Amino acid sequence: MRKTIRILIMLTMIIGLLPGAALAKDKWSIEGAGDITSISISEDGSQLAIGSHGAKASVFSRDGDPVFEFAANNVVTGVQLLNDGQLLVSSDDRHLYAFDAKGGKLWDKNMKSQIKGISASLDGSVAVIFTQRSENLVFIDAANGEEKSKAPVGAILKAVKVSPNGKWIAASSSDQYIHLMDEQGNVVQRFGAGGQIMGISVSDSGETAVGTDKKAVEWFDKDGKQLHRFVTRDVVTDVSFTADGKVLGVSDLSGNFYLLSSKGSRLWETKLSGQGRNVELDLKGQTLYAGTGDGQILKFDVGSIISQAQKQGKVKIGLWAAASLAAVALIWLVLNLMKKRNRLGVFREIWKSKWVYLGLAPTFVLLLTFLYYPAFSGLFHSLYKWQPGARTTFIGLDNFKRMFHDPYVMNGLGNLLILIITGLIKAIIPPLFVAELIYHLRSKRLQYGFRTMFTASMIIPGVAMLLVWQNLYDPNLGLFNKFLELIGLGSWAHAWLGDPETAIWALIFIGFPFIGILQLLVFYAGLLSIPVELIESAKIDGAGLPRIIRSIHLPLLAGQFKFLIILSLIGIVQDFNGILIVTGGGPMDSTYVPALQMYYAATKFNDLGYASALGVSMFVVILIITVINMKFIQSEET
Repeated sequence: MRKTIRILIMLTMIIGLLPGAALAKDKWSIEGAGDITSISISEDGSQLAIGSHGAKASVFSRDGDPVFEFAANNVVTGVQLLNDGQLLVSSDDRHLYAFDAKGGKLWDKNMKSQIKGISASLDGSVAVIFTQRSENLVFIDAANGEEKSKAPVGAILKAVKVSPNGKWIAASSSDQYIHLMDEQGNVVQRFGAGGQIMGISVSDSGETAVGTDKKAVEWFDKDGKQLHRFVTRDVVTDVSFTADGKVLGVSDLSGNFYLLSSKGSRLWETKLSGQGRNVELDLKGQTLYAGTGDGQILKFDVGSIISQAQKQGKVKIGLWAAASLAAVALIWLVLNLMKKRNRLGVFREIWKSKWVYLGLAPTFVLLLTFLYYPAFSGLFHSLYKWQPGARTTFIGLDNFKRMFHDPYVMNGLGNLLILIITGLIKAIIPPLFVAELIYHLRSKRLQYGFRTMFTASMIIPGVAMLLVWQNLYDPNLGLFNKFLELIGLGSWAHAWLGDPETAIWALIFIGFPFIGILQLLVFYAGLLSIPVELIESAKIDGAGLPRIIRSIHLPLLAGQFKFLIILSLIGIVQDFNGILIVTGGGPMDSTYVPALQMYYAATKFNDLGYASALGVSMFVVILIITVINMKFIQSEET
């Protein structure tokens, strides 16, 4: 009973640490609104204003109850709620409007040009607009709409945002630059983004975030240094900071909404039907409002997500601290045990050879960094749905189960079996035959000359050879079809790489006559190591050349056979370069192999979790083959 209670308590604690989910508490729509162009939340979060492509500016309570609505004569391009309840509205009808908390119009200012955006501090002390194809940021008086001053940017403005405290202004321009200004309009920093800027936000501390058409969010500090870069699933449409700049809300064109942390992590993600057009976080990051392309507004309670992320951060720190203490304790125990057994002298020996170990250190560091770390990372991520920039979710063995239902992998296994059988034949028989021919040449000069000629071919790049063979197979200009026409067999001409029935065999034939230089040298070196006395004795006993090869050469080359077989198997299972260059896996899936599917999953589909699972599976296959081979060798030696 006690054990059951303990298990329940542990499960409860674990569940408490799992990532939370923010649910939409409220959802409503504005009839005839179309795209939501802008959202603004009051300082206390009690009201929010919505601007839409349907020429409407609407104010709602936090629960979605309508307060008032205003119809402009064109698209509403921006709304801004001030802390006294005043609402500023900009529109493509060239007018700038102001309303009191009850919807009464305070003033209406004709700006003579289409107004493309508006932003202001919460107290209204700093209010800016920009007009169509303008390079000037216009400062206005929120009390009457009169122009106060202009700040030239030097390029056509695309978006603008004023921090809640009014100390910072971030403006983006068509040349992909961000202009960070003070409250007077003086440019403090100017720095570039990695694409066309679709949305911009700035915090009270001067941190700036932009969303780009490159499916990315870029986060900068007040000095213009990039702190983070997040990859999204589609073009970013809007970004929104909390006042302190610790959390960022993001929307993209496919209807995905994200919550990002200043520590570089993704806290939350959800997908809605329709396009994501606008996003706004309240000042404290408790509520996120999402606007879609069909006039819907959704309210999400994200405060629990943020607080949970903070708790998880503390738990991680605690775990690291515990792991560090455990490591120290383990080292102490090992040293104490070595002391009792008089084994501490090994450290003196190491110190005596310190320069040797120091010289070896860079090699081991590079091996750990670029060989072992990626391998263990792949093993770890094979259990996750892992798409860099997106949320990493533990899915257990689902990636491995998916392989059995993946037609490309299943068909690829059949192709791989064909390639293994033919590859082993190509790797063993032709090089052995040529090695025997060179070995039996009587002239040492001829032996040296042929060895040199074969070895010299290694300088030809493998890609160049593949491209040459690709041209040989060309159905219109290729040498094979032209030769068939020349000898009167033009009816046999074929699109060798374009036909699913012949493509795999055309790939296998690449490299004819299949004399691998490494294999040739290994066999030749093995033949040279055979004692001459054995061969002379066999000749005295009347053995001919075939009998000598069968009874002496082949048995004594067993080690070379085993080595080349295991090396060839590993190479065939891992290799996809030739297929990628020549056919790309086609036509259809006739030349697909699992390694190629792994490559496509990682590079084309950004599904690195599945790619890792494929890589781990191939590793297991190769490991089993290697262990069997090593065990076989060991048994023979003993």
